[in-house]
Amino acid sequence: MSIEPFNRLVKLAARAFYDDITTKGDNQPKSGRSDNRGIAVVILDALTRRQWVREEDLAKDLKLHTKQLRRTLRFFEEEKLITRDHRKEGAKGAKVYNSAVAATVDILQNGKEGDDKIKMHTHSYCCLDYAQIYDVVRYRLHRMKKKLRDELDNKNTVQEYICPNCGKRFCLQYCC
Repeated sequence: MSIEPFNRLVKLAARAFYDDITTKGDNQPKSGRSDNRGIAVVILDALTRRQWVREEDLAKDLKLHTKQLRRTLRFFEEEKLITRDHRKEGAKGAKVYNSAVAATVDILQNGKEGDDKIKMHTHSYCCLDYAQIYDVVRYRLHRMKKKLRDELDNKNTVQEYICPNCGKRFCLQYCC
């Protein structure tokens, strides 16, 4: 089965539900100049083009600050759209190899194991959780339909919609 329908679902859900989401910190001013609406859509679109991606690499590719990206990714994790994993890794592959060789040489020369010379850093990875996304979107649509039905059950609402362009009449009860 192709992953393309799920990518399309993510892109549509991003534009429908997360287009106007702002992820500012509580202590940051809500000025118009630093408005970050639409960032959620950009991040979700970028994640559809990748599997597991390191958060620092994603921030670099999208030209975002890592703090801003992580704040948005935490929001998506709470919404059950993405899965994140934190791993301790060496700084770089070549540096790890060189450090391992140096540590081995030290052990052979000194006859004892020295301090661990490999610097370990925690790297965070993230990817879309398509099964959860499918369930989340279905649940949100279900809640929206239920809310519309509840509003229609109140007799105070308009029971008919008339299209302003063609004049065609639609009964709202059958729309849900």
